[in-house]
Amino acid sequence: MDFTLYNQLSKAWQLIGDGLNWIAPASCIQCNTPLTSHRVHPCCDICYPSLPFQANACAQCAEPYAGFTDVCGRCLTAPPSYNACFCPFEYAKPISDMIIRFKYHETPELAGSLAKLLVHEIKQIDLPQPELLLPVPMHIKRLRQRGYNQSSLLAAQIGKMLDIPVSYSSLCKAKVTDPQAQQTLKQRKNNVLGSFTLQKKISAKSIAIVDDVVTTGSTAAEIAKILKKNGVDYVQVWGIARTL
Repeated sequence: MDFTLYNQLSKAWQLIGDGLNWIAPASCIQCNTPLTSHRVHPCCDICYPSLPFQANACAQCAEPYAGFTDVCGRCLTAPPSYNACFCPFEYAKPISDMIIRFKYHETPELAGSLAKLLVHEIKQIDLPQPELLLPVPMHIKRLRQRGYNQSSLLAAQIGKMLDIPVSYSSLCKAKVTDPQAQQTLKQRKNNVLGSFTLQKKISAKSIAIVDDVVTTGSTAAEIAKILKKNGVDYVQVWGIARTL
């Protein structure tokens, strides 16, 4: 695939979104109530508290966890290949509806609002900033079907907001995999095994993998394994939501 063209298209979507925000005032991502220009997240005062926030989650895998330490027992005994995972929301309404519209209903312009929501939550807990953002890649067949990679659009917006560079071509999805949604944990791990390849050397030592939804973490774990084999020291995973 011509990644130069893809990067240009990503920038074009970003410019279109910026232009729309300039022409028309921003509105709440859920109820469309007009928002003031200085708003730090894309929700009104009524909708924001009703979002499905993760109340307590393990700092490493982001699964619900009610213990007294930051990391759950499973991650202490059998940690994933990534060091930390942050998904501020449960995959539940209305966040799930927003993500479905973003991914499957040809609304790439939602990337800006969803990224703004994630960045706001990142700033609330003062996460360590990575040197580089790496969106989860799509196989070229899937990319042609959808027309855009939602993770790349999110990463572009997050990178702009946090002033972190984004690499779109370092990692490649080399084979088509079956949809993860209806598979067991073991099937998901096997499904993504060997599906990603590193296209070029990465000099960054700290990276955040960006995705819209984290399910079992199998995809992120496979990518993190590759990154660490190639000299990356610390890998975070950033997602909008975590399935339960």
